[in-house]
Amino acid sequence: MEVKDPQLQRMIGFTLRSGVMVAILIGLFGGTIFFQAHREDTVAFHVFAGTKSLYASPIRTVQQALHPQVQDKENRGLAIAQVGIICLLLTPVIRVAFSLIGFALERDTAYVCITAIVLTTLTISLLMH
Repeated sequence: MEVKDPQLQRMIGFTLRSGVMVAILIGLFGGTIFFQAHREDTVAFHVFAGTKSLYASPIRTVQQALHPQVQDKENRGLAIAQVGIICLLLTPVIRVAFSLIGFALERDTAYVCITAIVLTTLTISLLMH
């Protein structure tokens, strides 16, 4: 199978647009659940509350969003919204993966190595927590 550069560029463009749209839809869905659970709350802007440890890593956040025993709408909505943010962060990573495939198909060894290093760095930085 020969993949030409314009085809690869279209696939990358489609991936970027799709990733952003999916991230927006997931974020809106989770935000809707979160705001429905907190519609009566008063916001205290003078108090900073950091991220709960439940959402400290992407893997735990996805587990929290998908876990069937989570009945609390506050936690579930927040977890789903954060999964949307994770999807948004993964979109450029997927773009780099497509670039790696494109350079490999072109047999451009130097760019394959550079792109592989970038992809490894991005993946490790997303998963380190």
